[in-house]
Amino acid sequence: MTTLEAHETGRASPRLIGFAGRALRLAYQAMKMRSERAALLAMPDYMLKDMGIARSEIEHYTSMRYAPTDTERMDIRDAG
Repeated sequence: MTTLEAHETGRASPRLIGFAGRALRLAYQAMKMRSERAALLAMPDYMLKDMGIARSEIEHYTSMRYAPTDTERMDIRDAG
């Protein structure tokens, strides 16, 4: 076994790094969705109505399967 081979076997595989990255990204998205859900639930009904969301729809809009992709997200600083 050469020195180069010994160093290469000590590294994490790219698939493992990719898996870890995806797992961390999903965990972050889940935490963000929970905080967004809590913020929406804390809002009064008139504010939700102004945004076009009924209180019964909060769970739907903050679920992971409905989460918009990065290209679909709107920056609140641009809405004005």
